Amino acid sequence: MESSNPLDLSVVTATYNERENIPLLIKELNRIFEENKIKGEVIVVDDSSPDGTSDVVLEMKKKFPNTVLNKRSGRLGIGSAYQDGIKLARGKVITLMDADFSQPPNVLPQLYKKTVEDKIGWGSRYIKKVRFDSDIPHLIGTKLLNEWISLWLRTGINDHTLGYFAIKKEHLEKIIAYSKNKGIRPFDNILYGLPIAAVAKKLGITIAEVEAPYEKRKFGESKIGFFDGIRVVSKDMIYTVFLFFKLR
Repeated sequence: MESSNPLDLSVVTATYNERENIPLLIKELNRIFEENKIKGEVIVVDDSSPDGTSDVVLEMKKKFPNTVLNKRSGRLGIGSAYQDGIKLARGKVITLMDADFSQPPNVLPQLYKKTVEDKIGWGSRYIKKVRFDSDIPHLIGTKLLNEWISLWLRTGINDHTLGYFAIKKEHLEKIIAYSKNKGIRPFDNILYGLPIAAVAKKLGITIAEVEAPYEKRKFGESKIGFFDGIRVVSKDMIYTVFLFFKLR
């Protein structure tokens, strides 16, 4: 959807049972917009959460009219949710963000500023000693996966798995179009940031990493369990090799 008066920034978040987190996130994002003089919107794509997340979003919209709700019929997955949110985005810049505060909103202005320099602002947990508040298996799994990705794809960045970045809409559209021509569908994967980073490098779009501490979710439970995590890491190690050959 295009507008004759586009916004500066669209933040897209996908939700499933996030009724406690989402009002806090909408409020915090609007505080950030106001303090940094950013014309922004918050797009919530909710997969018909049984806890009534969408009802909470509609209540928040009364106070924050720049809130957009896309309630979908059924649990269709985070990848397609982000795709649907991107289609609705009116901002010149797009950020994809988890609703549980594991990707710190206070870093958003720094990510956004990188896009003004025509770069992708990329959140990273591996710059210096950035806080990574997680369990040991998660720490080990993400570290090993990032080392594996760097070995094969040599993107020049340290963190391919956080998935927290700000990117000009024109750059994202260019990346998606190029990916499609190569038989790559970035949002078919939970770690959508992996193919986006790899294709950005191929297209010569600069990525600038910004320190982004990882924190455990404020409320609710993680959507990925221990064994699911092992499966995801294994799958993405294979996917990394797939990308290597597709982008040669």
